[in-house]
Amino acid sequence: MTPKAIHMKDAVELLKDRQPHRLRVWKMQTGDILTYKDAVYVGSNERGGTVTVRLLRSRQVRTFRKICFFEIDNLNIYL
Repeated sequence: MTPKAIHMKDAVELLKDRQPHRLRVWKMQTGDILTYKDAVYVGSNERGGTVTVRLLRSRQVRTFRKICFFEIDNLNIYL
């Protein structure tokens, strides 16, 4: 049986494998949901609580707060 939800710590560890993942995050200012397809981990700032990813198709770099990160590869993330 496959889990449908994982802990935030495990989600970040899964992201760190440097493989493309599908991520969903909330935008801080508006609460909009952003979907990042084929996002690859670049780095993180543990003290600031942020994660940086690169989008493979557009080569853009995106940074988001861990607290706004709620889904990875169709797995819900809980705190």
